[in-house]
Amino acid sequence: MKCSVCGKDASNEVCNNCIKMEKILYQKEWSHKSGLLARNEDYRVAVSNLRISGRLSIGDNNKGLNTRIDNVSHYLLNVKEVSNNGKDLMISLEGGPENRYTRFLYLPGFAEGDQLIKAVMDAKEKAAALTERIRQSSGMAPASSAPSPAPAAPAPKPAAPAPAPAAPTAAAPAPAAAPTPAAPAAPAPSTTDTIALAGIAEDISEFETKIKKLKVLRDNGILSDAEYEAEKKKLVSIF
Repeated sequence: MKCSVCGKDASNEVCNNCIKMEKILYQKEWSHKSGLLARNEDYRVAVSNLRISGRLSIGDNNKGLNTRIDNVSHYLLNVKEVSNNGKDLMISLEGGPENRYTRFLYLPGFAEGDQLIKAVMDAKEKAAALTERIRQSSGMAPASSAPSPAPAAPAPKPAAPAPAPAAPTAAAPAPAAAPTPAAPAAPAPSTTDTIALAGIAEDISEFETKIKKLKVLRDNGILSDAEYEAEKKKLVSIF
């Protein structure tokens, strides 16, 4: 199997090196009991700027038949549709050229359908941008680029007429050769490590800003100490 992001060999749709650069944008845990005799099942879903993952019902048809509950992890740009019937959500997946498949994820009893749909749409834009950055840093062609047509060869110029012979004169000194300009220094290659460090710095800055806001709310009496600690734990789990 090939990584859908960088094209290298991988055991899943997104390789471990690319996963290091992902950022969780939305996550939710819930429980659901599908019938009177069924047991209560725990589910979770997470959306990052590269993947959709979690513990969900999965199947090979769009009727919800013969599904199983399993841990899933899929490249976010393979999500083709998220449909909401008001009670359950269905996520349709289609693998790209590297990994061909058609699959369906089911979220029974999920109460935040509209929020998840919006999160997936927003995250897909970030996934496309991050994928292009990783591909460029690896020297790969962009996923959406097409080969440019070769330029047409210039028409041959007509031969200039031979000049008339000139009277013999003293040989002129040969002009001094112009110094060869130094070749411009090649730009430093961008690596996946550089992209990862930039993403980590951005996450730390965002985390510190949100912690400061929580402290202001607590100091002004808007949040109690218990509420402050709870919100702080949520931020830590996301970042």
